[in-house]
Amino acid sequence: MFLALPSQGRSAVIRPMSPLRRVACGLLAVVALGCVGQVTSGADSGVDAGGTGGGGGSSDGGSGGGTATGGGTGGAGGGPTGGGGGTLFDGGIPSWRQGLAKWQWVELPGTAMTSRTVADPFTGAMTAPTARIDAWNGLAADRDTNRLYLACAGGHADWAGNEVYELDLGAELPRWRILRDPTPGASIVMNQPYYLDGRPSSTHLYYALHFVRSRGRIFKLSAGSVWGDGNSNNNNVDAFALAAGDWDPSGTWAPAAMTGNAIDRPYAQQLDTDDVYTFVAGSFRRWVAASATWETLAARPSYANDDLVNASGSVVDASRQRVVFLRNLYRVSQKQGLAITFSGGLSDVTFTGPAADRATDAAPGVSYLPGDDVYLLKTSPGAELARIDPGTFAITDQPTTGGPPPDAVNGIYTRWQYLPRLHGVAYLPSGASNVWFLATE
Repeated sequence: MFLALPSQGRSAVIRPMSPLRRVACGLLAVVALGCVGQVTSGADSGVDAGGTGGGGGSSDGGSGGGTATGGGTGGAGGGPTGGGGGTLFDGGIPSWRQGLAKWQWVELPGTAMTSRTVADPFTGAMTAPTARIDAWNGLAADRDTNRLYLACAGGHADWAGNEVYELDLGAELPRWRILRDPTPGASIVMNQPYYLDGRPSSTHLYYALHFVRSRGRIFKLSAGSVWGDGNSNNNNVDAFALAAGDWDPSGTWAPAAMTGNAIDRPYAQQLDTDDVYTFVAGSFRRWVAASATWETLAARPSYANDDLVNASGSVVDASRQRVVFLRNLYRVSQKQGLAITFSGGLSDVTFTGPAADRATDAAPGVSYLPGDDVYLLKTSPGAELARIDPGTFAITDQPTTGGPPPDAVNGIYTRWQYLPRLHGVAYLPSGASNVWFLATE
């Protein structure tokens, strides 16, 4: 069980609480300290109230196009249309997280994407499309601030909006807020990497969305199927700058390759460096966050084509200096994946154990838990959770309490995010479901 310690200068006794009592206490705390929330993280303070607030980038008071702070209609800490409830004490753990036992699930009410409406780019009507998640999309996470991000998510014929969202899981009552509204319909074109206003087209993200802390940006490392007929994808790297509240100009960041199908491409991010590993255009490659450049690590095996690890879960194991791709599309019946070292050595991995078949499931979520030295594998059925021994590659069921969460819709991708400061994993099964949290300590 993980128990939060009081902030310096505060005295408190923290005891385990039932999930119902935690929700009730959280609500009482927000009501009792509402004025404090408005001062410390609401619209009056200019801190997390309107992002960067200039330029009118968001109807929520999220980041605009300028640099003036505050000035929105509410952000993470209050205001009429912004996200709900700022974090109530600096450096603390929100009450919904306190008292959870290890391997206990908790659902976070009010965190479904359907609770966050957005203006339809073409009609202006407020809507809450589940396709923002269900259309093969994933999330990014800032592990320092416990914030989740969704950007440019939709694509094909599912959703044209390229708006950007944030969810602060450090808040007592986390709520999605919009950091930038979608491109207006008059500027939206089909089957193109960018809309007429220069911002990237909405797309199926698959595993491509990642937050890079050192650059303060949400990176989209490829586009799997942009708004249109479903036949257009690209390798362009685009980034949304939080401070500016807008996308960097196209061409700012180098692509991994000029060719290569981006549909269902796997990406795995290294927790300490934010480097990202993938397979594109016949080679395993690394995107180096510090230099924003690509390195080629190894060519594909001679027996395979460019679909070698399509829809594979993948995980960076920095302690062993390797990346494991769970699903070798040419060795599914053998229950094999591939491991590549940071220096480019490529080898087969054979999974064993009673849950070995799950390694080759398409589009799972997978994270490395340093404290347990285990790969935690989430597949689409709600009750399924497995652990992979990184030494033997044996896969066994991981029992949990609470929940289970609902089944995932159209895969999981990066909607399974390990948050070390909250000591657990945030999980969003679908566009209609709430965020669920699994305590890992």
